Amino acid sequence: MAAIGKLTNNSEESDVSGLLSGDSIFSIPYFQRPYKWKKARLDQFESDLLDLVDDETLTHFLGAVIIHGRRSSPSDPTLYEVIDGQQRITTIYLYLSAGLKTLSDHGMIGEAVSLFQKYLAIGRSVKAESNFKLHSCKEDRNQLNKVMEDLQKNSAFAVELGSFKPEKLSPTGWDSGPLWKNYQAAKVFFKDQVNKYGTDRVSLIINALLERVSVVQIDVVDPTNGPKIFDSLNSRQEPMTVGDLVRNEIFSRVADLGPDKIDYVDTHTWQPFYERFKISDTTTLFEGYFFPYGLIQNSNLSKSQVYGYLRKEWEKHSDPAEIIVKLATYQDAFLDLMTGSNRQGLTKDVAAAVKRYNDFGFPASALPFLMQLTKAVADERIDQATGLEILNKIEAFLIRRALCGIEPTGLHAVFKRLWEDTKENRTANAVAAKIKERTTVTWPDDEFVARSIRSRALYGSTVAAFVIRQYDESLGGDVPVNPSQIEHVLPRNPDEAWDGVFDKDQRQKLTNVWANLIPLSSAMNGDLANSGYGVKRPIYESDAMFKSAREFAKTYSDWTPERLQDRSTLLVDWALLRWPD
Repeated sequence: MAAIGKLTNNSEESDVSGLLSGDSIFSIPYFQRPYKWKKARLDQFESDLLDLVDDETLTHFLGAVIIHGRRSSPSDPTLYEVIDGQQRITTIYLYLSAGLKTLSDHGMIGEAVSLFQKYLAIGRSVKAESNFKLHSCKEDRNQLNKVMEDLQKNSAFAVELGSFKPEKLSPTGWDSGPLWKNYQAAKVFFKDQVNKYGTDRVSLIINALLERVSVVQIDVVDPTNGPKIFDSLNSRQEPMTVGDLVRNEIFSRVADLGPDKIDYVDTHTWQPFYERFKISDTTTLFEGYFFPYGLIQNSNLSKSQVYGYLRKEWEKHSDPAEIIVKLATYQDAFLDLMTGSNRQGLTKDVAAAVKRYNDFGFPASALPFLMQLTKAVADERIDQATGLEILNKIEAFLIRRALCGIEPTGLHAVFKRLWEDTKENRTANAVAAKIKERTTVTWPDDEFVARSIRSRALYGSTVAAFVIRQYDESLGGDVPVNPSQIEHVLPRNPDEAWDGVFDKDQRQKLTNVWANLIPLSSAMNGDLANSGYGVKRPIYESDAMFKSAREFAKTYSDWTPERLQDRSTLLVDWALLRWPD
C-alpha cells in the first residue's frame, strides 16, 4: 500500500516535506522565464489545501518536477537546476513563507523559526550565491528577497533566528510582479483562515501542504530529456525549447560568479548572438538554427539528440564566450539562406543564387549542406564559380521536383551527409551524381518535367509564384517590387464570355496549369476577375507592370485550348534550359 501522503508506489514521489527538507537548493536558470501563476491557479491551489485540511483521508498529487543535479563538492548542498516545475516549487515556497509569516505575527515564533530553518533556507553559508532553498530567475530575485525581508520584519522572529542568517540573492529584476503579488495573496488567504477558524488553522494547513501534497522528482542525466518526460506527464503551457537549454547550459558556467559577471556575459556575448536571429519585433529564427548546426557537427544526429551532443562537446570549454563563438560559426550562412540577405559578403551572382533559395522556400533539410557550401565560398575555400554552379544545380533539382509535385520526403537523408559524401570532389556534377545514387529520391528527367508543366496544376503549389516571377524576370526590363498576385487568364469562375471557348473538361484540367497563369498587381487582378479575354487583353498589354503579362497580350490575340498548349510548349522549353538536368 502507498504511504500516507502519496498516490503512487514510485520511489521518486515525495511529499513537500521530503522535497524541501534536505540539504539542497532548487535553482531556476538565471535567464528563465519569470514566475507567473495567475489568480485562477492560486484559487485552485488554495481549494486543494483546504480539502486536505477538512478531510484527513485525502492526498494531493501536484505533478512532476524535472530537475538536473549540478556537480558540487560533498560539503556543499546539492544544487538542482529546475528544468520544469518552476511554477509548482515557487508557489509551494511562497505559501510556506506566508504561513510562517502568519504564525510569527500571531506570536507562534518558535514554530515559525523551526519551519523556516528546515524548509526555506540552509543553516550555513554556502558556495552558492544564497542559502535560500529556492533561487529564482533574474526577473524574480528582488521579489524573493522582499519575501525573505518581510519574514524578518517581525523582530522576535529575527532574534529567534540568531546566527542563522538568510543570505540574499543578487538584487535583480522588478520589485513587484507575480511572485511578490502571489505572496501577498497567500498572506491574505492565511489571514482569512485565521479570522474564520483561529491560529491553529494555519498549522493544519502548513502540515497538510508539507505532508499530504506530493510531487514526483525526476533528476535527468541529460537536461534535453526533461521536457519530453514532462510532456508525457503534464500539459504544459510554456514548453522548454532547445534554445532555452542551450542558453541555460552556457550560463551554468558562470552561475556562481555573481550577477555582474552573468550580466556581462549576457550583454557582450549572448545577446549579440541571439539578437542577430531576430527578423522583426515578434519573429526570430533562433530555434531553427540548432538542428542544422548540430548536423554539421555530426550528420547522424536526430533532432532530439542535438542538445545532448552539443552539451557533451562543450564540456571542454569553461568560458561561455568560446561556446558562443563556436555556435556562431554558421550563423551568417543560416541567416543569408533564411532571409535572402548577404551577411557573408558573397559576390553578386552567388548572393543572388542564395536569395533565390529564400524566394522559393527551399526545404529546411537542405540547410546543413547549403550553410557549409556558402560559408566555404565566403571563406574562399571553394571558388565563386564552383560554388555558384553547385547552388544552381541543387536549385534545379529542387525546382524540378516541385514542378512535378514530388514531396520533400527523403531529402533529409540526402542533404545531411552530402557535404561529407562529396569531400573528395566537390563540384556541381559530383554533387548531382551523389544525389542520383539514391534510388529512393527522384531527380525528375526532362520528360517528367515537361509532362508536369503541360498537365499538372501549378497554382497552389509552393513554387508557383517563384517560377512565374522567374520567367517574367528572364524577359528583361524592370523587375516590379510591388506585391503581385497570380492571374488565371481563363478564370476559375468564368463569366458567359468564356462559353464555348473551353468545355467543362478542359476548364477542369487546364485552369490551374502554368500556361494559364501570369503575374498581375493585386489591384488589377481584382478588377479583371472573371472577365472574358476580350476585356482582359488590352488591359494586360497597356497597364500591366509585369513584362510577361504585356508580352502575353501581344502574343495571343485570343485564348483557347490551342493557344494554351502553344504557351505550354514555350514554358517547357524555357524551364528545361533554366533548370537543366
